[in-house]
Amino acid sequence: MTTNKKFLVLATKNHPFYQKLKESDVIFYDLESHAPFEEKWSHYMECDLVLDFTVIEPEKKFELLKHLNIQFDFPIVSDLSTYWGELFLEKISGLRGAISLNFPSPTNCYEYYAIDERTNSGLTDFFELIGCEGLRVACPGVGFTYPRVISMIINEAYFSLEDQLARPKDIDTAMKFGVNYPMGPFEWAQKIGHKNILRLLEELYKVTGDPRYRPSQKLRLEANLI
Repeated sequence: MTTNKKFLVLATKNHPFYQKLKESDVIFYDLESHAPFEEKWSHYMECDLVLDFTVIEPEKKFELLKHLNIQFDFPIVSDLSTYWGELFLEKISGLRGAISLNFPSPTNCYEYYAIDERTNSGLTDFFELIGCEGLRVACPGVGFTYPRVISMIINEAYFSLEDQLARPKDIDTAMKFGVNYPMGPFEWAQKIGHKNILRLLEELYKVTGDPRYRPSQKLRLEANLI
């Protein structure tokens, strides 16, 4: 699918959509190959939307978005799957939307947030361009809804493993046949990436202080081994 809109896409290789974005009809920019703060952005000024798909530490993400906010007059949208989206949107005026592609969905449907109709229109075309379905939500919160809920389910599965209640394969089978999940929590963890799950849980725990978001030790171990 092609569109008359021009998208500038910035990404890091650890994003699950990296290759698909690189092969799409967009202006693609690999932030691991180039230093964003040394780039002259003037030749990108005809774009309709800049989309940030970097998976980096929150402080670095914030600095990158602040830099983009200074450089561009058109809307910025960032993948905030593992970040406190509300805070980013409040602090960066040019950040007009958020997206949640960092957590692969079995239904190919992804939540997004758009402040205004210009951003919403751009994101609608972008989702169509990459062959995904978008679901507009009223607020990104911390990690949207699907990433947040599935991370908690996976974390609880790891707590069950710590308590020696069952083997990973048995827990996966129980969840698939017991509650009709498309994948078991350990299968889901492999697909999403343990580091992404840990990053979101740590952000939720830091922001809310709620112990239900405390990552299990086994999940921490998996994330740090990969």
